[in-house]
Amino acid sequence: MEHVGQMTTTKHSGIPVESETVEWKQSLGEWKEIVETCAAFATSHGGTIYVGIGPKGERVGAQIGQRSLEELANKIKVNTDSPQFPTIAVEGPEHSAIIRIQIEENPVKPVWAFGRPIKRVGRTNQCLRREEAHRLWEVTTGRTWDSISCSRFTSDDVDEKAVRDYLERAGMSLATPIEDLLRNIKLPFGPNGYCNAVVLLFGRSPQNFFVEAQLKCGRFKGIDSVDFEDEQTYEGSILNQLDAAMAFVGRHTRRAYKITGRPEREVIPEYPEDAVREALINALCHRNYATVGTIQVRIYDDRIEIWNPGHLPPDISLRKLYQRHASYPGNPLIAQSLYRARLIEHWGTGTLRIISACRKANIKVAFEATMGAFIVTLKKQAGRVPDSATKRREAQEAQVEAQEAQVVLTVVERSLLAGCQQGPKTAKDLLAVAGYMNRTGNFKRSLTKLIETGLLELTMPDKPNSRFQKYRLTDKGRAILAGVE
Repeated sequence: MEHVGQMTTTKHSGIPVESETVEWKQSLGEWKEIVETCAAFATSHGGTIYVGIGPKGERVGAQIGQRSLEELANKIKVNTDSPQFPTIAVEGPEHSAIIRIQIEENPVKPVWAFGRPIKRVGRTNQCLRREEAHRLWEVTTGRTWDSISCSRFTSDDVDEKAVRDYLERAGMSLATPIEDLLRNIKLPFGPNGYCNAVVLLFGRSPQNFFVEAQLKCGRFKGIDSVDFEDEQTYEGSILNQLDAAMAFVGRHTRRAYKITGRPEREVIPEYPEDAVREALINALCHRNYATVGTIQVRIYDDRIEIWNPGHLPPDISLRKLYQRHASYPGNPLIAQSLYRARLIEHWGTGTLRIISACRKANIKVAFEATMGAFIVTLKKQAGRVPDSATKRREAQEAQVEAQEAQVVLTVVERSLLAGCQQGPKTAKDLLAVAGYMNRTGNFKRSLTKLIETGLLELTMPDKPNSRFQKYRLTDKGRAILAGVE
């Protein structure tokens, strides 16, 4: 070899040696490898492919047909995304030519070849991990995952119930058309389709487009992840997943009752509902939807863990989460939408609200970043872990209380209880369960009776008339349904 300036060349042909910006190919028959290298060079710093060079750097020459170069350029364009348009030059006779293919660095990265994101590492082409490709795309475009258009999602995939639920939470007219709603909350849609945020917020089955957009809940025996007592996977829209996860936590954690002198007893959950809800909203809002993995809620005897696929922003450390800090939402369009739905109060204060709510309940909060996940742990302080005898006693007390109540239920009242078995329900949900179109006198009396007898309870007892009010089955109500009367 010999050196010419800063370029290292071979003695045989004067062609630069293979490197991060140079590759040799013997013939145009290796067109698939040529396309892949074009994508790799475009993702990196550009480069040149020399066709007609042997594996040892010797000049072997490439044969060029009448339309060979046009066909090569078309193959490169069709099989790369963003489409690449290289500069192609020929040196020598057509039966033994050296073809020089020059690729410029692409401003938007990565560039894909045959459906895979490719980058150049040394003298090799490597496929990027999906998370790495997503991060590189965000850096070079200044856009985020939730703003990308999902071309396969159409208006037929919109869930009208999810739209109504959002409108109700946001305090907007239930008659608002979906297009007006999206304009109001600034979610892009147009000829290229709806953005990913719309798919997750209002899609009937978002998992048809993003398989990992699920939320898994598990209740484990003891304090490790060996044996399940219950496990559920929730799909649907983000708000549907939030409600389902809150209901799961409610079913698998304890509640105490405090007599306050008011008609309703004060419900004291084992873990502050505000803290659990905030941790779930943060996970749904900030998770990396471009990576493999799902949000997980893990309930143990002594703690709750909420696992969120993704990483903290570069400017945020774990230490900063315990104090006031700037907000860098991973999915700003989703964050803004949840803010409009009154689920986020102030950006950058979520972790502080979790800590504040848990401090009052003697719950320790810990934040951890490990194995490509962000974890929020709510752990009971020492001495608060119920043993098996305590659990049995509580179950027996619930059964005795139900027996002593001797509540005689009508068919409607039983249907309302059964309707709440899978989680808290709104009055509208219960109307449908009971087969009513409107809140009749019988429906109101049945619902009031179930609350007064302690079989159902309000999820927001301090705001009984809230539009977000839901009704939850109590342990006593669950015992009634199990056949204890």
